[in-house]
Amino acid sequence: MQKSLKKIAHTVTNKYFISILAALLNPITMSLPINLDKIAFSKPEAVGMSTEKLRQLDLVLETYIADEKIQGAVVAVSRYGELVYFEAHGEADHANGVKMQRDSLFQMWSSTKPVLGVAAMIAMERGLFKPSDLVQNHIPAFRDIPVAVLGEPKHRDISPAYVWASLANNGAGFFTRILDKIWYRFTDGFIWSVPEHRLVPAKRPITIHDLLTHTAGLGTYGLGTAVSEWGADIANKNINSMADETLESFINRAAKGPLDFQPGTRWMYSPYLGLDVVARIIEINSGQPFNDFVQQNIFDSLDMRDTYWNMPPKSKLSRVVVIADMETGGKGKSASVPTESSYYSGSVGLISTARDYLLFEEMLLNKGTHKGHELITAKSVELMSADHVGRLFSADGKGKGNGEGFGYTVSVILEPEAAEIPKSKGAFGWAGAAGTISWNEPKTGLAVVIMVQQPTKDLPRDVSKTINLSLR
Repeated sequence: MQKSLKKIAHTVTNKYFISILAALLNPITMSLPINLDKIAFSKPEAVGMSTEKLRQLDLVLETYIADEKIQGAVVAVSRYGELVYFEAHGEADHANGVKMQRDSLFQMWSSTKPVLGVAAMIAMERGLFKPSDLVQNHIPAFRDIPVAVLGEPKHRDISPAYVWASLANNGAGFFTRILDKIWYRFTDGFIWSVPEHRLVPAKRPITIHDLLTHTAGLGTYGLGTAVSEWGADIANKNINSMADETLESFINRAAKGPLDFQPGTRWMYSPYLGLDVVARIIEINSGQPFNDFVQQNIFDSLDMRDTYWNMPPKSKLSRVVVIADMETGGKGKSASVPTESSYYSGSVGLISTARDYLLFEEMLLNKGTHKGHELITAKSVELMSADHVGRLFSADGKGKGNGEGFGYTVSVILEPEAAEIPKSKGAFGWAGAAGTISWNEPKTGLAVVIMVQQPTKDLPRDVSKTINLSLR
């Protein structure tokens, strides 16, 4: 008995020592360079794919580069966790002729959002909040947030879909307002100047579910955004103007409202704000800054060594793709790396690589598990990738994607034959404004990452079509 106790004590001590050693070495390991030239590939035929047909991706990408639609690309594809394609094409810096590399760093923009989605799932599993929770219960400033509606008619509350101006820069005169009324009638809710408006009470408080599904009406470029004191910051897409903000400071400003429409009545994309409120709620309930929460629970766990908010370390700056203006043949002004910021958004702002995002998609494909480590449960992956909005998203023709539904931060393929990008039923993922897009397909076992810095409607479709043709 005494020997058994000593053996147990020795084992526990060793495990404790190993865990401490691992924690100490983790920052060192995360900073080590990854040699992607020696990365292990699997033969496509081993996972039911054709090498010959899959290599057609090279031609697809080179055609888009030759046509000056993109400056370059890195595309990675795996099936059942086996890497079958990972290639870089074109240039990372068009002006200086710097070739694209597999480890090139890309500005992710809204491809940041699924990371927030997984962070929210982790927080829910820990009991920090529920989707049905009222936002005001976590951030009291959201209590009694109003909804902006048109001043006329007074007997009916109408919230236009988009208002492409704000009080900060609106100089609309009489004739502009007349034209707006005509334009509104024929475009189902688009207005180019701030109309006469009034505020009405919200019929119910917004929930975390509303925020995760873009049905809250917060920061969706509608009338509420246009008439708010904070709206100019996001309406002008000037996210760098918020570099001195924090989630706490900006969300407290946004909590004054007003909303763009009654909660739960529409699906309207909130590019910069809705998911940032969820990030702030994670901060409040976890006791950690949002970026630290994500680093510890997602990036470190997945060995995502090249994913950062805003600015990578100086040693990696040369790997950041310099975004060329392809409308001028790459000769126009290039976009620089975002400035360093204290605003860690759950909506935008990450810089990453194809390798890192493939690991992220493979984890979701593997029902929340990576190399035996469970980041989130299979039930959470199912919740995240379920359609939560129904006809609000697409079936009535006013939503975003035909044949798609929307889950928590991701779109979901419901009818493959109607979808713009040919993916199998149940596939889910999201994209960024600069062209990045990634998804995984539980039905076919595929994980796909497309890294480009010029948005094109056709490239993801052609890449997906080529991948599908390679399936046996």
